[in-house]
Amino acid sequence: NQHPNPRDTHPMTLGFPLECGASESSPHLPSTSFLCTQGEGGQLTHFFSGNLHAIDFRCPIGTPCLAVGDGTVVEITDDNTLTGVAVSNLFKWNSIILQLDVPEDNDTTTSTTGTINTAEESLLLGDDSSSSRETLKGGPLFVEYVHIQAHSARVQVGDRVTKGQIICASGSVGFSPEPHLHFAAYRSREATAATVRVKWKSANSEAGCQFLPKAGMYYDANGPVDAKR
Repeated sequence: NQHPNPRDTHPMTLGFPLECGASESSPHLPSTSFLCTQGEGGQLTHFFSGNLHAIDFRCPIGTPCLAVGDGTVVEITDDNTLTGVAVSNLFKWNSIILQLDVPEDNDTTTSTTGTINTAEESLLLGDDSSSSRETLKGGPLFVEYVHIQAHSARVQVGDRVTKGQIICASGSVGFSPEPHLHFAAYRSREATAATVRVKWKSANSEAGCQFLPKAGMYYDANGPVDAKR
């Protein structure tokens, strides 16, 4: 089904959803980046309302998944084990859903507009020109981590989480051609909710730039990188 508003964008910026290197919790991990295998409007599965703005990252099974912001765990499914692209796997995924704390300056129902200037976004929106508009609108924000490893959840429904906290491990459960994290944001928990575009903020406090992952490029917590490392 067609997305009701492909330009829909939430103003809250997020942290990176995958652990990119050694930390106190995972000292064995090397510094790494992740390939975005499918971005907004991806032709494999990101072409309908519930997936349009989703982002996929190729990552080894067991990669720690991080809370992209402070919030509350509202749903967990991590007991499925099927994998592959069989039709029977379409509704057998594992996932965790968080409701993020929306800052007061983002908690608005007034729509404003901003300009975006990439040809890819124009193509996604069906625009003829290389410049299109995105609609910025605050309010509730839910994020979902899909295809996670079975029995990997480190949190329970109702738990509070903080940005950067490990909540689960990536996997390849459900309709999944390879190990990867499927990440998507929504304005509600309704099963038929359409996705909303979100942008991520570089962890580098000096840069502080926002980025929106594109298919075919590598990313870490600071944004795009030239090549895998």
